[in-house]
Amino acid sequence: MSGLVVAVTGATSDFGSVILPALLEDPAIEQVVGLGRRTPRVRHPKLRSVSMDIRSPELETVFAGCDVVIHLAFVVEEQRDKAAIHEVNLEGSRNTVECAHRAGVRSMVIASSVSAYGREDLPVPVTEDEFPTADPLRYYFFDKAEVEHFVEWWLRRHPGGMSIAMLRPTYVVGTHFSNDGIDTLTGSVVAFPDPAQSRYQFIHEDDLADAFHRAVTIPLTGPFNLGPRDWLGVRELGAMQGQLVLPVPLRLLRTVVDLAYALRILPFSSHWISSGEAAVDSTAFERATGWVPTMTSAEAASIMVLLSGRPVLARRHAPLRNHVCEAAVDGSTRRVKTWGDIDSDMKLFAAELDRAVETCEHLQVATPTGSVHLEVHDGVDARDGADGTTVVVVVPRGLHARYGSALARTLADTGPTVALLDLPGHGLSTGRRGRATRRAGADAIAAAVRHFGPSTVLVVRVPRTRRRGTASRLRLGVDTLSSVPGVDGLLSARSGPRLPAFLRGDEKLECAATSDYTSVRLPRRATLTSGRGQRRIVDAVLRALKG
Repeated sequence: MSGLVVAVTGATSDFGSVILPALLEDPAIEQVVGLGRRTPRVRHPKLRSVSMDIRSPELETVFAGCDVVIHLAFVVEEQRDKAAIHEVNLEGSRNTVECAHRAGVRSMVIASSVSAYGREDLPVPVTEDEFPTADPLRYYFFDKAEVEHFVEWWLRRHPGGMSIAMLRPTYVVGTHFSNDGIDTLTGSVVAFPDPAQSRYQFIHEDDLADAFHRAVTIPLTGPFNLGPRDWLGVRELGAMQGQLVLPVPLRLLRTVVDLAYALRILPFSSHWISSGEAAVDSTAFERATGWVPTMTSAEAASIMVLLSGRPVLARRHAPLRNHVCEAAVDGSTRRVKTWGDIDSDMKLFAAELDRAVETCEHLQVATPTGSVHLEVHDGVDARDGADGTTVVVVVPRGLHARYGSALARTLADTGPTVALLDLPGHGLSTGRRGRATRRAGADAIAAAVRHFGPSTVLVVRVPRTRRRGTASRLRLGVDTLSSVPGVDGLLSARSGPRLPAFLRGDEKLECAATSDYTSVRLPRRATLTSGRGQRRIVDAVLRALKG
């Protein structure tokens, strides 16, 4: 297929913000028409934005000339007027299908959900053979199932006509997703009717976008489950982040939540109370499209936890594979790419970021309390097979390795291997968020030095930038990062109570202090929070290497 024109309803939604870029990057897609009530977050020459209600009969005019329609528009966040929700979800979806058909659209892709299954007494995992029964007591579950029922009826009435695929994704997480459900699942305390049997499948937004893109290029008909091949129990999710999981009888829990919703204490009612989600089998979609999830449910969950400012406490849950780590730091990567627009001294560093991301390696090194993350950039000496020097840059509290990636690549091009070390509780390291004692910091440095031994190791401790005096820090070029727009969940901290080590599944590891390294003394105003400060770090390290 080439020269495709794709229309996307709900283009301004969380789903739209991750699916649109996948469509716009495809050279076979000529144009994308984004429909929504707001301006899309995405900007692109191939994107045409249209403001329109999906209940409008004028939708047919917008769809004229389109080959494919992706229907994402749906009310998810709870409103008190449930009739208004049903009006948008049900009548809007019906109107979208009918208008697409009359406009001559060849195929549709509808975002359904595993919530459409409704029942909780389902096999594990569940296949598309199970009928979506709906649940009138829960508006979102009911509406998703009713839309599927309508589509099945419509397809029987129009054999051989427009194809319609209904994708049922599991719980979607990533840097573009933030909602009440994620806040609840990453709270310090959570209640479930039956936590021993409750489970979730977390799918990362990148896998979601890939699936919808494939469904556009390969016309499909009928329902398709969409999720990873594993699932995570609620108790395991709680152990991952030190969360207290309370078993509460279903009737009592629904009564309490409804009361809190009525008093406007909670933003959701008992419509959202369940014993987790159905664990699905996505084999049918994989066979039809070649789609394969790139992350496990546990990996996607660890990203969700970290981006919510919660700790990943055990080494076994820490992100390890390179693409998983890169997905976790995606928000900060986008911030660094625009840093040069504010700080001219950062332009040269920011220009190296893409190469730094492509060539770096992410490691987790064991410490007595968990593990610390290292972002390693091989130097030219290492690529030549020589036993060169390793420079360990200790990222200060309040930041993480991605803000020094371009600096590390710049230094590595001069010879040494450069490793950026996230302190415990920072970046992708385990531990309570935003907290790193001197002992924990010393253990982290010792673990990093041992990892790179017996080669010569230089340790660079970058000082923390003070938070006060914003105007003077900008004038002196000490901190320009704080003025860079964008959200980085890895910089937030919401630790809550800490579970004992035996409940986290950690094994005790002794880490003796080591002094087998040389410290590099940095000049004043050498910092990671500005281009000028990073240049001072580079100059100091180069002088130490020559000396």
